[in-house]
Amino acid sequence: MKQSKKQIEERRRNLITLLQEHSSCRVSFLSDILQVSELTIRRDLEELEKEHVIERFHGGARLIQIGNEQPADAKKLDYSVEKDLIGKAAADLVPNNSTIFLGSGTTTLSIIKHLGNKRVTIVTNNALAPTCTENEHITLILCGGECRLKAKSLIGPYTEHVINSIFVDMAFLGANGIDAVNGVTTNIYQEAKIYENIARNCTGKIVLVATGNKLGKTYTFKSLDLNAIDLLITDSTADRNPLSDLKAEGMQVCFADSLSSL
Repeated sequence: MKQSKKQIEERRRNLITLLQEHSSCRVSFLSDILQVSELTIRRDLEELEKEHVIERFHGGARLIQIGNEQPADAKKLDYSVEKDLIGKAAADLVPNNSTIFLGSGTTTLSIIKHLGNKRVTIVTNNALAPTCTENEHITLILCGGECRLKAKSLIGPYTEHVINSIFVDMAFLGANGIDAVNGVTTNIYQEAKIYENIARNCTGKIVLVATGNKLGKTYTFKSLDLNAIDLLITDSTADRNPLSDLKAEGMQVCFADSLSSL
């Protein structure tokens, strides 16, 4: 019986989870656990290889290994002044009595403390969000799911299920890289899927918040095309070449440390 796109995507997410748990897996093992034929597993692996998620070897596959990830607590110290200015500029855009989504990362966290007395509902997969506020005007909804311990972000099928069930007025997203040709990218496949989902469920503007060092960089998985982003808030340390390239593609860019647009 032909499976739906949703069933195929869920099976492939489960396949990735198994590879995360076991480092590498044989096709026969994946077939037994997921209760599908070895031919189906090979097709899934072929598609995931095209997406640069896994690498295959004879009879099995392993996840492509990403370099050592910097813990979130250490990331907070990098470009802390710029992140605070970006957070304030972003918070100024948040309407009172609105529902917003905050993505993972330490730059998005800086938005929370600048919301002041605005009454805001925040939906987020950022596991550090509860540590950043005691503001009684803020209602905080954590998406749940699997917690990436170093990055302190929530990912996986349960996280995606929650996001698919909620509509937000605005979304504020971070990025590992943003490039005029390759769009918004990340090193984490599951993070890319979350951004795709929230983009569909955001009824208003999608704002990208990223320090200048992120511009002109490309990572393994595309999160969003540039045309999905309404505004990029960054800082004046950004290299002028990638900024000019982004402007040429129609991206609206705001410098948080000067509050001026390109």
